[in-house]
Amino acid sequence: MFLAGTFAFAFACQSPPSKSDPAATAAEPGPGGSGSASPAADPVCAAEPLQAELGSYCEFDLGVPAIELPKVTWTADSYHPLATRVITLDENGLTDPEGQGTVSIQAWLADPPRRIPEPGEMTLAIAADLPASTVAELWRGLAAVGRTEVRVLVHVADDRPIPQPRNPDMLADMRAELPPDPNDRVVFVAKGVRGYANNCPPLASIFGELGNVAPGDRCTKLAELASAAVVECGCVKLPDIMTLLYALTIGFTPPTGRAAAVPIRLDPGSKVAPPLTTTWAEVVTANLRNDGLHQLWIDAVAPPAYGYKPPSE
Repeated sequence: MFLAGTFAFAFACQSPPSKSDPAATAAEPGPGGSGSASPAADPVCAAEPLQAELGSYCEFDLGVPAIELPKVTWTADSYHPLATRVITLDENGLTDPEGQGTVSIQAWLADPPRRIPEPGEMTLAIAADLPASTVAELWRGLAAVGRTEVRVLVHVADDRPIPQPRNPDMLADMRAELPPDPNDRVVFVAKGVRGYANNCPPLASIFGELGNVAPGDRCTKLAELASAAVVECGCVKLPDIMTLLYALTIGFTPPTGRAAAVPIRLDPGSKVAPPLTTTWAEVVTANLRNDGLHQLWIDAVAPPAYGYKPPSE
């Protein structure tokens, strides 16, 4: 969800960006450069369609990794990680936003960068094509340290198109210059927005107002306030400011679907024993029917690596 409190602070503290700032460069593209707007025609400069476009971003979230999650046929409310940072598990390993890069499951379990969260706080984004046996390894490790419940993210059925940035080249340029720290990323975008706000005072004022709005309502309030401010300023450089708001709300990579969270109780009494070739997506499709609490234990162990020889007695 939009980090209005942090952003408002960063926005207030930043001086106007120089041309050497990456965000400023992205925010003020030159004609014909990589930051030039997409060829699609801009809509009418009116608050209603702009608010609807910005509001559509709220179904997605800055805290949900842009990886392929298992797809399900049922619908559910979008997941907005307001109280936690999502832990990602894919073919590269496990990535905890509070840790130092990507590590193996066993390394994370042996030395977690934080207290392993309570059930309501622990949310996992697990890549759809990951072997089910890898997920089972994580399940066993969590159960061994007393965790009995987790939440996993899925992509739910949704006929609506996924929002795309107005200026994809600009978003790609920004992504290439991203600082690693999440808070620094907020400041990075703040510099870009401030470059526009210097010429559009109504836009500069909205972020202070968002600090008084409940976290769950900030995204929709941003859509309302930002659309009105942009129109008041004549929609100057509209594709670029909409792309900055896209980055601030959704992130720097377009999502692959709308995410929902499914709570799962790690219950050894509710075993499924899939074949070794089964993927996590196949387990989800066969067992998760809605976004209510499920009992699930994956009884699978990965085969030894090719060429592995057990130690001699």
